[in-house]
Amino acid sequence: MAAQTENPAERRWLGQLCRAVEQNLAPLLDSPAAVAPSLVTQVKRLLAGRLPLSSRCVSVSELLSTQRTACCCNLAWSTNQHREWTREAEQAAPKHRALPRTDLLLVGCLSAGRSCDERCWQVKDATGSVQCEVLEPSLDWLDQPMLFPGWNYIPHNAPGQHPSGYLELICSPVPVNPSPVSFDPGGLLSEAVGVKDAARQLRERPVAAGVRLCVSGEVSTVCPLLVIGGRSFFCFSLRAGGCSVPVLVTEPVCVRWRPCVCVGQRVCVSALRLCSLKGWKGHRVLSVTPQSRLVSDDRPITVEQASESPSPGTSDQRAEGEETDADTPPAVATVKSKRSKIISYKGVITEVTDEEAGLYVIDGKVGLCLAYQPMRRRGLRLGAEIELHNVHFLFRPSPHSLPTMLCACLRSSVHVTAFSRLGSEVSDPERSHGALPRFLLEKNLGVAEYLWLHHCCTAIRERLCPRWVRVKRVLAVAARLLENVCEEQRQQSRQIYREMMQEPHFCPLSQYSVCTPRCELLSVAQACDWLEQQCWSVPLASLLPASASHMTAAELNPALSWSFEPRSLQGRDVPAVLIGVLEVCSTSATLQLRDQSGCIDCVAVETSSTGDQRAAENTAWLGCLVCVRRCTLVVERFLKTNFPSWKHVSEEKHIIDRHCRVYLQLRLGEVCVLSPSAAMCQLIGGRSTAAVRAEETSDGGTSLDESRRGGKHRHEEDGAARDAKKPRMEAKQGVSFRNLHLSAGGSPGLSPSFVATATRLGGPLCWEKDPKNSPLESREADAERLTLELQFISSSVRWFPLLQPGSVYRLVALHSQDEGVFRVSSVCEKGLLSSPSLLVQPQWRVHTLAEKVPSVVNPKLLSVSEVLHCSSPADIVSFFGVLSQRITLPEEKGNPPAIQSLTRDKGVSLERNLQLRLTLEDAETAAHSLQVYLDLSRSPYTPGLVAGATVALHAFQRRVSRVKKVYCRSLPISCITVTALGSSLTRSCLPPPMMLLCEWVGPDVGQQCIAAVVKVHVVCVLHLMLQWTCSLCGSVCRQDRCGRTQPPCESTSGVFRAEAKVAVEDGTGEAHVFFSSETVAQLLLLDAAEWEGLQRQVKVKGYIRLYARGRSMVSDEDLDDPLLQFLCLLCSSISVCRPITLTCQLRSHRLGKHTHTHTHTHTHCLSTFCILRCRDPDEEVESRRSRFYHQNSVPSTAHLFPHQRALIHTHTHTHTHTSSAAHTHVYERCDPGISTLIIFSCWTRSTLDAIHFMHFIFSYLSHAFSYTTT
Repeated sequence: MAAQTENPAERRWLGQLCRAVEQNLAPLLDSPAAVAPSLVTQVKRLLAGRLPLSSRCVSVSELLSTQRTACCCNLAWSTNQHREWTREAEQAAPKHRALPRTDLLLVGCLSAGRSCDERCWQVKDATGSVQCEVLEPSLDWLDQPMLFPGWNYIPHNAPGQHPSGYLELICSPVPVNPSPVSFDPGGLLSEAVGVKDAARQLRERPVAAGVRLCVSGEVSTVCPLLVIGGRSFFCFSLRAGGCSVPVLVTEPVCVRWRPCVCVGQRVCVSALRLCSLKGWKGHRVLSVTPQSRLVSDDRPITVEQASESPSPGTSDQRAEGEETDADTPPAVATVKSKRSKIISYKGVITEVTDEEAGLYVIDGKVGLCLAYQPMRRRGLRLGAEIELHNVHFLFRPSPHSLPTMLCACLRSSVHVTAFSRLGSEVSDPERSHGALPRFLLEKNLGVAEYLWLHHCCTAIRERLCPRWVRVKRVLAVAARLLENVCEEQRQQSRQIYREMMQEPHFCPLSQYSVCTPRCELLSVAQACDWLEQQCWSVPLASLLPASASHMTAAELNPALSWSFEPRSLQGRDVPAVLIGVLEVCSTSATLQLRDQSGCIDCVAVETSSTGDQRAAENTAWLGCLVCVRRCTLVVERFLKTNFPSWKHVSEEKHIIDRHCRVYLQLRLGEVCVLSPSAAMCQLIGGRSTAAVRAEETSDGGTSLDESRRGGKHRHEEDGAARDAKKPRMEAKQGVSFRNLHLSAGGSPGLSPSFVATATRLGGPLCWEKDPKNSPLESREADAERLTLELQFISSSVRWFPLLQPGSVYRLVALHSQDEGVFRVSSVCEKGLLSSPSLLVQPQWRVHTLAEKVPSVVNPKLLSVSEVLHCSSPADIVSFFGVLSQRITLPEEKGNPPAIQSLTRDKGVSLERNLQLRLTLEDAETAAHSLQVYLDLSRSPYTPGLVAGATVALHAFQRRVSRVKKVYCRSLPISCITVTALGSSLTRSCLPPPMMLLCEWVGPDVGQQCIAAVVKVHVVCVLHLMLQWTCSLCGSVCRQDRCGRTQPPCESTSGVFRAEAKVAVEDGTGEAHVFFSSETVAQLLLLDAAEWEGLQRQVKVKGYIRLYARGRSMVSDEDLDDPLLQFLCLLCSSISVCRPITLTCQLRSHRLGKHTHTHTHTHTHCLSTFCILRCRDPDEEVESRRSRFYHQNSVPSTAHLFPHQRALIHTHTHTHTHTSSAAHTHVYERCDPGISTLIIFSCWTRSTLDAIHFMHFIFSYLSHAFSYTTT
């Protein structure tokens, strides 16, 4: 053959071709001699008589071992044709490159494989085989030598694996030895019966044994190839007219038909037997036999067959495609359910979302899910054209997918009509785990659940891999998350025969739930961003109390300096969950929830068996991967503003600085553990660490502790001994920044540190393995107990949030056999030895033990009531209470930050010069309260100090003010801990007690109860002041102009202030009541329009003051003014002097001061009253009234009582002319004070006074109207 040409290059090429055929192809053939000449003939025929001298013949093994990148080959292409092909491919997908061209000549035999490999065809030669995909295969090609003129090679580049790949035959292979068709059907087509006759025979019973049918019809459905128990099979249906019959293919010699059977093709199948299936009772199918043959039926369709063929919109398809809610079972009535439609679709794959999960995008707008079919998806690459038949059309099945979704079940067929021209790597389906589809099959998930599970796996892979979760463990974690979020699955097990062959068709995709589970998986960074967005989207005006219009700039800006807002994950438009790892942070000394996107502080509490809450103390939670659903997300706003008045709150230019802090409040008992730490595994009942690790290793993964550490580190940790000791925590100080001497290598400067006092229960012991939190052994408590101080410095501070007084811990020093590492030391100062101390090293670990040590009494905390009435001279106290109010104290001007060097460090959680005043209520009696002054300028910020939280305060200084008021202030060693979460609304539902005035000021009650409801009668108005005040300087403002001249004030913003003092009595005692702002309008019974009109009248004068002289109201100004006369008569009328119900607050007041401070909250405007002296029950009421009438005027309280006075803040609830009406209103309580009471007498106005009052109102209104108009 080489001698027939004179070209040396051609002779060389032909010689190489002959040697390649002899080595690679000849061993597979019976007569290899004629193969080489026939191959040359076919090559020349393809190339119009030319030889591809630039091409090289390659074997299959050489192709697999040397070709590591995707490539394409086409012998018939010219260079220009390939350039045009490349240009079209890259124009369709601009971000991708077309397959590069290679000049390789591939010759081999097509084979259908053996055993379980029958599901795919192969190209093989003497050196090996490679799997291939064929567009339009033919059974006549099998086991014949073939020339492959056009193909794409797609490698599977898996690291550490043997090189592999597959071929995409873009052109039909050319037989090397073309010969006539050897298969003779022997009149098969003429003997074939129609589908209608075959269906009739399937329904007839009995059927004679040995009956074989030859059936001809159009293929309507083709099911994918299934491999169950090592046996491969598939089925298809033949249709003619309105009838169809299923054909089951189980014979190994016939399974190779699967690539050749396509929907719409007319075929004839012989030697079919009738059989019944165990898994499909009551139905019979046609099954192939070893003698069965499959041929294409190319005969023209008769007129009768054409009339019986269904149109593309048959009634069966319409009925199955209708959406309905009536078919929804009653158990899922709350979930909207729809029925899918059966359609056919043709398009181009524009995105491979997840090949292993079987998720694709077609034409950029239609999703495709192939997870309900077996994993055999070669050729489904980006840019491939596919044809789908009998797929389910779903509309908006999940928020995590495209609105339009196509899902393939076991009756659907996916056929590639044109391979992709783009170069893209694919995973090997034989080596991929297919974990998601396998889990779908095991749990019978619906479409929405499967799409949400895939979304979870993607999120976990991005946020937690590989730092905390190994890739092989992603599905296990996502599955636990799905079980925690979703309700129990009600899906029935899949019946494959029914799904493939039954009419009408029904499968898990026939009916689906819309947007279930409706839950969003947020990352930590997304949760923080959402909270910050919600924080600053709230108008600042909504953060102010109702009395904001009466507040000056000096009161307004501090009211905006701090506020908080709780949010719930379940309160979002779409409920959300958080997943992350619980860890401790050394810079903020807090517990944190972390993922790779960020971290967020956590205020965590644990719940005891009795339901009581306590601060988190178990270190086994560290390292646990948790799912948080029920929690409170808290955002605290910090604002520095200089608003001139409340009218300018919406102007951003007056905001100097603003920032916020976000954190979680969670109960660890409500947290779902997705992957426990090794210590948590020991804590879980009955499960040892070894059993858990063995289970996880069998699943291909490890625990979180192992996944975070490297293998070398684990080996060292398992082989090294440990020293351990057992301290019991007695007390701990707060974290603060101190200038401490660090060991070698430490950076100089201020470092976070704290000291904990502990009792050592036993001496150091050596362990072969890390004991972690294993039960306490008897040998660990043999030594003498010793009280010592544990010093935590720098990174060791991370253990602070989990060290709680009264708990027992095990301190472990890894990789050490020296017991001297736990040697305690004492320092001699001024001839005295200090307490033994131990410096905790950063690499040491702390484990919480569950045992309670006998003969050790837990340290007791005082209550708020006990602190108030403490008789001991101790200045340092530890107590607990419920936080009811938090006020940020104004920053002292001119003082630099306390720790200026650390305020510039972004890693330190520090607020500059932050000082707070906390109001704590007694946990049992809400009427007892105590004010605590807290300095956070020298310590990390403490989250969770919001209303409703129960806090424990350690080592606070108890002090008594000059007015005998008890309060506490923090020290550098003070520690505050949140021990229980709660809402301020929960406690505010308990109303203050109803009390008499004589009871309130008793020697004990006055200190214990600062808030109460009283039913009193207004005796007279002692003082009334109405004033417009400059919002900046506080001077009198007339007509929106400040009256200050030295120095001049240019402010044009004024606020209206109103104050009133009245005398009240309830039959047991009398008191002075102070009203302010809006409560004055309620006292005077003025509606909103009348109150606004009064403010406009006062704005002209700027200031009006009335006071009582005898039984009349007088003023220092001209009493002929109609406005003053109106106010005088109004204050003396029976409309004001009436029975009334008040909720009051008692506050201490400095001696000799006639001014008082009004307290404002977000919901109420308060007034104050002063209780003077308690009434003697032995005296006669009439005698006391007579003494009152003999006085010419009501004396001032400062003149009559040169001793302690008290102020009570009051809110008016109901105004009525009868003493029987009384309603209570809840308001938060302030601090207690000690007071006395004097006796006043009650007197009433006569009817004549009322007549004069009404007459004067009409004259005043007429005068005011004429004054306004002029």
